[in-house]
Order: sequence, then structure tokens, then C-alpha cells
Amino acid sequence: MKKLWNYILQRLSIKLGLAIVLIVTVIFIISVGFLFALSKDYVRQSAVVRATQILDNTALRITDIMGEVETATDNIAWYVDGCQDPDSLIRDTREILLNNPHFHSCSISMEPNYFKRYGRYFSIYSVRDADSISTAQYGSDDFQYFQLDWYMKPQGLRQGCWIDPYLNTNPNAKYQTDVITTYSRPLFDRDGLFIGVIAIDLKLKWLSQEITSVAPYPNSSSIIIGSKGQYLVHPDTLKLIRQTIFSDPDPKARGKVDSLGKKMIAGESGVYQLVVDGNDALVLYRPVGKADWSMAIVCPEDDVYSGYNRLLYNVWLTVFIGLLVILLFCYQAIGGAISPLHLLAHQARDIAEGRYSNRLPKTSRRDTIGQLQNSFVDMQQSLSDYVSNIRLLNAQMEHRNHELLAANEKALEADRKKTAFLQDMMHQIRTPLNIIGGFSQVLNDSFHEMPADESKNIIQMMEENVRKIVRITRMLVGFASPKGHLAMTKDTFSCNELCREVVSNFRLTSPYTVKLRFETTLPDDFMICTDKQRVILILEELLDNANKFTHQGTITVACSQPDDQKLAITVSDTGIGIAEADRQMIFSQFAKVDLFTEGVGLGLPLSKRAAQRIGGDLVLDSESREGASFTLTIPILKSTT
Repeated sequence: MKKLWNYILQRLSIKLGLAIVLIVTVIFIISVGFLFALSKDYVRQSAVVRATQILDNTALRITDIMGEVETATDNIAWYVDGCQDPDSLIRDTREILLNNPHFHSCSISMEPNYFKRYGRYFSIYSVRDADSISTAQYGSDDFQYFQLDWYMKPQGLRQGCWIDPYLNTNPNAKYQTDVITTYSRPLFDRDGLFIGVIAIDLKLKWLSQEITSVAPYPNSSSIIIGSKGQYLVHPDTLKLIRQTIFSDPDPKARGKVDSLGKKMIAGESGVYQLVVDGNDALVLYRPVGKADWSMAIVCPEDDVYSGYNRLLYNVWLTVFIGLLVILLFCYQAIGGAISPLHLLAHQARDIAEGRYSNRLPKTSRRDTIGQLQNSFVDMQQSLSDYVSNIRLLNAQMEHRNHELLAANEKALEADRKKTAFLQDMMHQIRTPLNIIGGFSQVLNDSFHEMPADESKNIIQMMEENVRKIVRITRMLVGFASPKGHLAMTKDTFSCNELCREVVSNFRLTSPYTVKLRFETTLPDDFMICTDKQRVILILEELLDNANKFTHQGTITVACSQPDDQKLAITVSDTGIGIAEADRQMIFSQFAKVDLFTEGVGLGLPLSKRAAQRIGGDLVLDSESREGASFTLTIPILKSTT
């Protein structure tokens, strides 16, 4: 080792090479370290955004299912209130399960001695068993249902509520072997007196499958806790119901887990970092639905930063190899640059020792200054090469930084667009929901005193707003599926008959100032073979847009045959039309003329995609100057007369 050290000290080329490599190494460490620090923060933000999106979508799915349960319960409760026919209650519980395949069971339980001919107990219970539905009457001295939580809680609150998951204690309920959660709603007679409870059950196993089916990373997991912190969904099924989030935390993270549990029980949302099973993890949590539940997705940091760590290892390996190459290159280059000095030193030693036979090699300049000058030029060129290499590396890193900044800006812009879309979608859904809720309250409060015409108008308006929600939901489902949410079918039908049916079923917003007409140049027995349901959906979307922007004049649906290969259906109106600047964007997703226009900006893009799916197309007539005119072309696959 000492000999090696002395050799290095004696070799100027090695010392200079090591010095240059040391400088380059410091620059590399500072630059690459800063770059990877920014990259790690970006990876973490991207992971949070990705997991949050999945968490929100899953929570929305659960909320929708819970909303279906509440809606089904409320819809049947107004009919059951004050009911005196036990047979109809049996039919009602079965009807709810037949119409809602997600529901596990339904029960209508009455106050003791309500139906005297049935004795003290009367509880109708229908349960789904595979593809069949079984119905039985429960209640006995061993099973006094009116003392259970799912009966007493809505009775005390006098309103519907969710019950934390539990295992049925009815010894006679042979089908009830799974943990369930229940939505219970009290029933009242016409005098407002409590008479019983209607309850709909969901399997916790089914809910767990919905939650665990989505995972942002291979080793991520999902949990749901109840109002007291008990596990409702957990990867370890032995912990369900029996344990809480406070009872089995990792000893190293006990304090943080307790804090997280309190935040989740309090209904908060956010991101938490803690140790799970001895590994660092990100926990994203938020409340679920109207129940006192909270959902969380656990993402191990090893998964979050797996790609980042692989890149980090590869970069540092590349840097290490590059430094070795630079060191070797420095040794060769500097050695060649200062070789005349070695010859000069050797010659000087020979002269000092009295050996004069060895001579310096000849150069273009015979004097010593010329030799030193040539050596300096060589060294200067070598240093210039190194400076160029360093500048090139710096330029590459700066370009990389600009690319990362641009990618970050795109991510922020995508997040802003997502937020604007979600806000707009919630507004589009909230308005009809508020209308339906208001009218349902009016019907609930004064249905019997309300004139028939007025109640009919209210029901029609509620149905219209329900159709709006269904339409928005259909567009969102269609957008989520690249090939559309409808299966491709082939139907043979009359073009004129289809158009007349769509026109007759469509309701105008301003029927007194706008007329809806149908024109055709085709015979009534002109038949085509294509996907009938997609054609209907496209025409309904075009009529809905025309109705939305036409306040006076006419809306015309016209059928024609431009040539032997295709059929054309044109929907035109005399409305406000489409500005030249907006015509290029009308078939783009989420494109709207302004933020105040009704809709989510998916109708026309999905309609065009549906038209292309059946082999046709949907185009805007650019020559139209009065109102707007859209033409749907359909290939004629089969035509008979």
C-alpha cells in the first residue's frame, strides 16, 4: 500500500486525474442529488394523486350503493306507512330484492301485537340465497327483534340510519351466516305514531370485495373502520368486527396509529405517514357515505418508490462507471501532455549523474521553450475537452430539469382540469337531486291534500330530473369504457318508425314556442340492420342539445339516403347555433361553450364514438348558418322492401 501511495505521489498525471475526478464527482453528487430530491417529491405527489383518485372513486362507488339502499328504502316506506295488509308486506320485501341484485336481505318488522291475528311478533324477512329469494316470518320469546339495535336506533331517532356491521343473532335465520350492515328506517301510521321498521341488509363480504378489488400498487391494501374504530374491511379477516384500529397497532407506530384512528373516526380526510408491519407507508383516508365509516388505502413506500429506487441505482452505477472512464482518460491524456517534462527530468538526472548519451527527442522547435509550449498546448486541449464534457453534462441536466418542470406543469394542469370537471359534474347532479328532494318532501307532506293535476306535474318533473341524472351517469359510464358501455347488437328495423318513436317520446322544454317535426324521403318499409339502441341514444342526445339551445322556432329530424351505401339522419334547429371558434372543440371531451351551460361536455363526444362504433359517423354541418345541424350517417348493411 505504501509503495502504491508513493507511486501515486510521484505520478503527476495520476494526481491531476484524481483531482479532476474528485471535482467532477462533487459536481455529480450535488447536481444528481438535487435532481433526485425533486424527483422523489414528484413521485410522492404523483402517488398521492393516484391513490386519492382510486380512494375517491371507490368511496363514490360505496356511497352510490348506500344511496341505492336509502332510495329503495324510502321509496317503499311511504307505501308501507300505515299498511294494514300483512300479505302486501311479504310481497314488498321480495320485490325490493328482485329489483336490486346488490341487496342481501330485506325485513319489515312491526311493533308487538300490531297484527293481532299473528300474535305478539310479526317480522317478515326475505333473504337472497344464490339465485332464489326465501321469505319467512320471525319473532319469538327467544328472538325479540324489537330489542335489537337495528330496530331501536331508528325508533329513537325517528329517521333512517345505518347500523354498523354485525352478525345476526336470530337462531332461526339459517341463511344469515355472514356479517351484514343494515339501513333501517322507521314506519309511522297516518297519525304519526311509530308502528315498525323497514331494514335492508348488505353483505360485508360483498363490500370487502368492492374495496379490495382496487389497489394502486401491488402490495397496497384497503381498510374500512366503523364509528368505534372496529374493522369492517381488513386484509386479515380474523380482525373483522372483533378488533379495532386501536387494539393491534405496530408497537413502533402506536402513537401515530391512535392519532390516525381518531382522525378517521372524526370523519376527516387526508394523508398520513406511519409504519405498517415494520415498513414505512403512506395512508390516505376519507369518510364513506352517510354512515359513520372511514376508508383508508395503505401504500407501502417500497412500492411507491420502487421505480424511483431502480432509477437511482442505475444512475449511480452509470456515474461510477463514468468516473472510472474519466479517470483512465485523464491518466492517458495528462500523461501524454506532460511526457516532455518527464523526458526533461530524466535527462536532467542523467546529466547530474554524468550520463550524457541519452538525448531528448526532436520536435519542430529545438529549444526548451518550444517543447514546453507544445506540452502546454496539449494540456490546454485536454483541459478544454474536460470542460466541454462538463458543460455538456450540465446542459443535459438542465434540459432534464426543464422536462421535469414541464411534466410537473402538465400534472398540475391535469389536476386542475380534474377538479373543474368534478365540480361541474357535482353541480349538474346536485341540481336535479335538490329538485327531486324538494318535490319528494312536498309529496310527503301534502300528497293527500294536493290536486291530482298538481301531483302529476310534480311527479313528471321528478321523472324528468331522474332522466337527467341517468343521462349524466350513462355518459360517465360511457366515458369510462373505451368501447362504450353497451354491447354491440344487430337489429333490423324501419328507419322512419324509429325516428317517429324518438320524436313522439321527446318532451320539449318550450312546447308553445318550439315545434318538433319529422321529415323523410324514405318509404316506411325501408329497413336497416344496425345497433338500434345506439342509434336511439345518439338521436336523443342530438334532440336534447337542440332543445337546450332552441327557444323559438323548429327542431327538425330528417331521414334521407345520400347513396346506396349509407343512410343519413339529420337533426337541425333554429337555435343560437355554434360559433366558428367553438366548432373545432364540440366533439372534444369535457368541452363546453361556457361554465354555465348545462351538461358535463361528454354527450357529443360519446355520440360520435357510438356512431363510429356502428360503422358510421356524426358530423356538424359547417355550411349551416341558422342554428345547428348534425348529420348521423349509418352504413346500410341490410335493406329490404
